[in-house]
Amino acid sequence: MAHNVSPACHGSACAESPVLTIAMPSYNVERYLAHGLASFCDERLAGVLEVIVVDDGSTDGTRAIAEAFAQREPRIFRVLSKENGGHGSAINAGLAAARGTYFRVVDGDDWVDTDGLVALIGRLRALGCELVVDKKREVHMVTGATELFELADGVERDAVLPFEQVCANDAAAAQIMIHTLTARTDYLRRMGLHLLEHTFYEDYEYIVKASAPAHSIAFLDIEVYQYLVGNAGQSVSQANYVKRWADHSRVVDEMLRYLSDAESGHLAESLEPWALAYLRHKVHLIVDTHYNIALLFDDDRARGRARAKAFRDELKRANEDQWKMGEERYRTALLLNRLGISYTRMQQMRAKLGR
Repeated sequence: MAHNVSPACHGSACAESPVLTIAMPSYNVERYLAHGLASFCDERLAGVLEVIVVDDGSTDGTRAIAEAFAQREPRIFRVLSKENGGHGSAINAGLAAARGTYFRVVDGDDWVDTDGLVALIGRLRALGCELVVDKKREVHMVTGATELFELADGVERDAVLPFEQVCANDAAAAQIMIHTLTARTDYLRRMGLHLLEHTFYEDYEYIVKASAPAHSIAFLDIEVYQYLVGNAGQSVSQANYVKRWADHSRVVDEMLRYLSDAESGHLAESLEPWALAYLRHKVHLIVDTHYNIALLFDDDRARGRARAKAFRDELKRANEDQWKMGEERYRTALLLNRLGISYTRMQQMRAKLGR
């Protein structure tokens, strides 16, 4: 597949590689893209940041907007145009083209806190760890209401920590999200990180594959990512999880395959026992989510039961340990399904009980 990449810089500006590369997967986001790109337009970021806008075969004005920013500020922006391959494909392409010491992802309809990004890059210069986690803010596209996601209690800030210490802390591990994670580029490449293409929900695949082999991590009390929520078309809505069951199934299958490779020692680097335990837990979480989608998200309850049963049978053949770990969730969700209690109803009941 041919990629058309605009130059990153001119003349001596290329002499030093940037500290951070941000890949910006962008598909038909002309409504939002200029706002996101404007958040990177700061003289303090010139020379230390490259933003690769990955135009994933857009049919609207996305590419033209990106190219206008690249012409205006070539020290920061590059445009990579490719055939449509989905979010994972855009991340793969961005990682392959990255020149920065560190790498992260910001979607084309989101943006950053500029001061926070400047602070992050300043800290990255002094850090040698493989993973860095910061804070994100969700911004509701209709109401404008925001929510800042703070770092987990009890986790040391602004220090390089052994990942073994962190991965056993569920609250800390849960904060490793695509919206909060920065990783060393050479580490991701050494691990052979490559994501599913033409598939939704591969962000979970990204987080698991990027984090499971890690040995070092730092948590920074810095707000960076601004995540736009409230769009009914977002892939994380319950209705879209049901509609895209096949996509989520592909991600679950890939996680099971990755776990199998890890357990048999076929990854780029062998995982320590604590890392395997972390990986098994992360796979268990997506298995539980898969049961929830079938049995609690789907208004067609009979279809949901059929999907859950078929998946349960396949899971037992693929990984009996994961099958056993998922049995409690399967049986609980199946009971709720038969009682007509959806996930939304469960949330409403918990809210009334103050939980």
